[in-house]
Amino acid sequence: ALPPTDAQTSRTASAKSLGATPAAVPIFDEDWWLDASAPGAWDRARVEWDGVVVGDMAFHVRRRWGLTYIAMPHLTRSMSPRLYPPPAKAATRDMLNHTIVSELVQKLPRYDRFERTLEPGCASVQGFVHANLAVTHMYTFRSKPGDGPDTMLPQMHQEARRAINKAQRECTIERSTDLDRFIRLHRGSYGTGTHVDYETLERIFAAALSRGQVEILFARSDGPTDCAAMILLWDSTTLYTWLLARDRVQNHVGASSLLTFEAMKTAH
Repeated sequence: ALPPTDAQTSRTASAKSLGATPAAVPIFDEDWWLDASAPGAWDRARVEWDGVVVGDMAFHVRRRWGLTYIAMPHLTRSMSPRLYPPPAKAATRDMLNHTIVSELVQKLPRYDRFERTLEPGCASVQGFVHANLAVTHMYTFRSKPGDGPDTMLPQMHQEARRAINKAQRECTIERSTDLDRFIRLHRGSYGTGTHVDYETLERIFAAALSRGQVEILFARSDGPTDCAAMILLWDSTTLYTWLLARDRVQNHVGASSLLTFEAMKTAH
């Protein structure tokens, strides 16, 4: 385990002083992640009440077509503000969260467009609505902490279950940290049409690897080449399937599903 950063210590102390329970910081909100994904182009807005931090929100500023965007850094999955309202009843706590989010938004630099993806179950959603920002649903999947891969397999759609069982017979799974190997497969998958900046990927991967928070799964069938690969990231609460690559020539049916199943095993 790594010692907390000064910013983490400050936020935890502030939350404790208010009687709140500090939530675990997602990997995408860590200072080291932001340094790697958007070096020199990110900051935090903070709200203090009576000298105590009650909320902070990381943000990334970029210019495009003459406009100023506040968005998420490249390859960042989600970014939610951290809210530390004083102890209160549920209804009062919600109103305090709304106020904190509104004050955070007011502390942002001038922008033409603000856009980000919040974490599932984020307590800031209503606050953004009250700040006159449009909010829409996106969809993801997270297994429950108590659900193991073996208990989830029988509940899957029969086609997915059949694909996984077939791939288990035909593929070998290798766990590695060889990013060059992944990039070669990824380049072959997407060519010049990829939206991934590989220099940024390399910076983030190196930072995560130094902290023991990343791993690559490779699936290989008969032959010397990989048929699919998936990068996994994790923090203290959640494992994420981050990037996926497939060999277009082999186009193995079920390899990607098998990697997802192996990721469930790792998460469990």
